[in-house]
Amino acid sequence: MIKDILGQRIIHDSDKPFITHEDQKISYLRFHHMVNGLYHTLNTKANQYVGLQINNKLKLLIAIIALNRKKSIPVVYPDYPNIDEHIKAIKIPILIKDFAITEDCNDINTEYSYCEDDTQMVMFTSGSSGLPKPCELTYQNFYESSKMWNQIIEFKNSDVYLNHMPLVHVSGMCIIFRALYYNFEVILDNFSVDNYTKYHHKVNIVSMVPAMLNKILDQSRNISFMSKKAIIVGGNNIDRGLLKTVKAKKIPAYISYGLTESCSGIAGAWIDEYCEDRLYNAHPQVKFNLLDGMLNISSPTIIKKYLNSIKLFRNQFTTSDQVKIFNKNKFLFIGRSDNVIISGGENIAIKYVEKIFMQFKKISFCSVEIVEDKHWGQVMHATIESNNALDLAKFKEELKDYLPNHMIPKKISLK
Repeated sequence: MIKDILGQRIIHDSDKPFITHEDQKISYLRFHHMVNGLYHTLNTKANQYVGLQINNKLKLLIAIIALNRKKSIPVVYPDYPNIDEHIKAIKIPILIKDFAITEDCNDINTEYSYCEDDTQMVMFTSGSSGLPKPCELTYQNFYESSKMWNQIIEFKNSDVYLNHMPLVHVSGMCIIFRALYYNFEVILDNFSVDNYTKYHHKVNIVSMVPAMLNKILDQSRNISFMSKKAIIVGGNNIDRGLLKTVKAKKIPAYISYGLTESCSGIAGAWIDEYCEDRLYNAHPQVKFNLLDGMLNISSPTIIKKYLNSIKLFRNQFTTSDQVKIFNKNKFLFIGRSDNVIISGGENIAIKYVEKIFMQFKKISFCSVEIVEDKHWGQVMHATIESNNALDLAKFKEELKDYLPNHMIPKKISLK
């Protein structure tokens, strides 16, 4: 069994800051009161899947922990315009979209525990094969992932981690559980260069995708990263120019590899080592093999299964990534095998994007080209044909009702 780590923190460090959100420091105890405020209003049952679509990061965390304590299973929906397709595919309706935060200070119970193999929550992949896949992540997955990262970064309770990754992505959610298990503070905010500048002197660990780091370097040239413990950069296909800049500026970057199915990063390398050979080192307890030419991962962080699937992964998962393996614990990323690009750290299926374009009656042809890009790694350029006069600017706006921003090609032109 895994004990409720928030409950353990309340016993030993109740007044220690856990989260800073909208310039408000929230201790473990106060967060516990917020969780209880929602917990006592919930009528969910044990093992019930409960759809969430909550944009406020603090409220999302409160809802997840409250549902966990009910032994219910949160299904964390992304804020995508085509969300109805997700719901139709997995048949779990959204039950919670917003709520007023209240604090219940009367309930002092901290004795919650969970079976390691039970599903803690369902999170979605970024949609590398079309519609994002719903992944059942267990309590053990988040615990083992946190342990792995501690052996890489060596967390201290004095660390302050800036989390501007989306919490609907496993990368952002895992940071929260690292903080809980290793007792450090997290600053929650959305990404912008201004927000990074605002918190720059208060934090010593940050996670970001290459596009975020590029924006910071382009717009804030005088910012030094020397005082940072680690800048964790996720996402494959990082531009060589960015790597060169990171090394030249002596940024303590850790280049990581991971996916939703592995509960975030399971391999990586510090910048100096990575620049030498671009090899990823396995994290502790992780092993690599080739299966039909694809990377096969063995790790205690592998998800239990996809929601509505009977196939259990049993700590083994085969990706769609083509790699070359060295000594069972290192690999060189070569590319994807499934017509997918990696743009700004997000996997995007080209065929799915083309399919959405062709759903418009006015579009008679669509072809998407992959273009290498300094900031994004890869981007899509779409060429389209129309039987009628087409207002491209208006069409681009219409696309936002069907595709999230990261799936809309950077350039759309008429043939």
